[in-house]
Amino acid sequence: MTAQTLFRPEFLERTKRMSGLKTDAAFAGAIGVSESVLNKARKTNVCTPAMLVGLWRAFGFQPGEICYIADDGKEEAAAATTAQTK
Repeated sequence: MTAQTLFRPEFLERTKRMSGLKTDAAFAGAIGVSESVLNKARKTNVCTPAMLVGLWRAFGFQPGEICYIADDGKEEAAAATTAQTK
């Protein structure tokens, strides 16, 4: 199973606006990551454990408010295909 922890839609932008922080550098610093880590998260939408903990510490968000787990379903599809060929 390949699963990823992904940010909820528009979560990072809404949180930055809500925080009142004007720059990406200030927002990244508040959550304890570098600006490059923040930019990568915006591009990939992947929520790393460091970002999850940083958002909790800085703003008190619970994990379910920040992200969700997305499963690509490949393992289940492979198992179903194997079961059909037996």
